[in-house]
Amino acid sequence: MKLLMLLALAAAMVAVQACKEKSACHELIHDVMHKENMTEIIESCMEANGIVAELEGPGPGRRSGGRKGRRRGKRSPRMMRFISRLPEEDQTALAECIFEEEGLLTDDGLFDATAFTEDLIAKLGEAEQTEQAEAMLAAIEDGVCAVEESEPNLKVVFDFIWCLKEECKDVAEPSEEE
Repeated sequence: MKLLMLLALAAAMVAVQACKEKSACHELIHDVMHKENMTEIIESCMEANGIVAELEGPGPGRRSGGRKGRRRGKRSPRMMRFISRLPEEDQTALAECIFEEEGLLTDDGLFDATAFTEDLIAKLGEAEQTEQAEAMLAAIEDGVCAVEESEPNLKVVFDFIWCLKEECKDVAEPSEEE
């Protein structure tokens, strides 16, 4: 169940892992990316594709010892490790299922980057217009952060969100020159 909760917040977690405290960027990414039913979608997609999360034991290449060291790295969410360890066909099946449930597949079965981006722009437009929201919108509009139609792949989405988070962070942390 813990892994499923992590999966539900995957996009937001990946985007905000570099922030140790809840910053304005963290809150904004969470607000625009959070979906109430994501846990059910991911659980359903894992079940439909026979993907089983190994929650017991340290797993291959991992030490036992509980939580020790889990938060050391800036980008080390368990969910990303879980997905990256899945066979490629399982990663693709999971992405296809999630994107299909979210209405983010084209008629050709590709990730619909246009629909994803338009939805995100709309949500950012509805959010309180802060410097952070404006920075994210500008990064999308100027092509600094871009996502393109592609084969279903969750990493593509995570990388795009990570880019937005970095653009937001740059605005949130003014330079020493001021």
